[in-house]
Amino acid sequence: MAAIPGVIPGPYPGAAPAPSTPSQSAQPQNDPQPQTQNQPKSPEPQRQPQGKPKRLKAHTITTKNVSIPVVPRDKNGKPMLPLNVGIMTVISLGEVCMREHFHSERYIFPVGYEVTRRYLSTVNPSVEVVYHCTILDGGDGPKFQIVPSDVADKPIIASTATGAWSSIVRQANAIRNRQHSNSVSGPDFFGLGQNTIKHLIQELPNADKLRSYVWQNFVEGGPLGGRHAAVIPALPEEY
Repeated sequence: MAAIPGVIPGPYPGAAPAPSTPSQSAQPQNDPQPQTQNQPKSPEPQRQPQGKPKRLKAHTITTKNVSIPVVPRDKNGKPMLPLNVGIMTVISLGEVCMREHFHSERYIFPVGYEVTRRYLSTVNPSVEVVYHCTILDGGDGPKFQIVPSDVADKPIIASTATGAWSSIVRQANAIRNRQHSNSVSGPDFFGLGQNTIKHLIQELPNADKLRSYVWQNFVEGGPLGGRHAAVIPALPEEY
């Protein structure tokens, strides 16, 4: 068949159509585009610190109002010493020392302070004996002396009340084969933590001038809730 001028010949009838060439415009529009290195990344979430929150100081002292029994006094208003305060017998309140280390936030350590109390013997497992406790002037700080009545020639002296009493408690437990803890609050065993005794020490001259001690407000004869230590003069009747 002769070709007609000006007419592009098409495929013969029955021939397969020519394959089409794909172009960029024919690509699907939803194909994901590859990320480049310059593309900004989404910020990572900030991590919370894993450490425990800080705790407040465990032994911060605050001023409180505390009711105590009425203290027996002489005609000049001075406490009638010696004075039984619970299991303690106060012989002397001593004198307030203004030097460093002779007081803390919680306690005042007067030089010449003397008390006695009963506790287990360190040499005889079947009895209790009297212990004479005194605060001495150690120069750069107080010295705490304990003299057992049954071993008076062997006083215990330490730079802290706890150190002195821990030695006695340890010996008393050892001769009784007791497995109890030897931990002890030395200031309490010296009577320094007893409210009535703290009140009497606060009445000493210069006690209100101590820098670190936190003052407590004691009210004699106020309402006494729960258990409290009896306050009785340790004096003969003819005094």
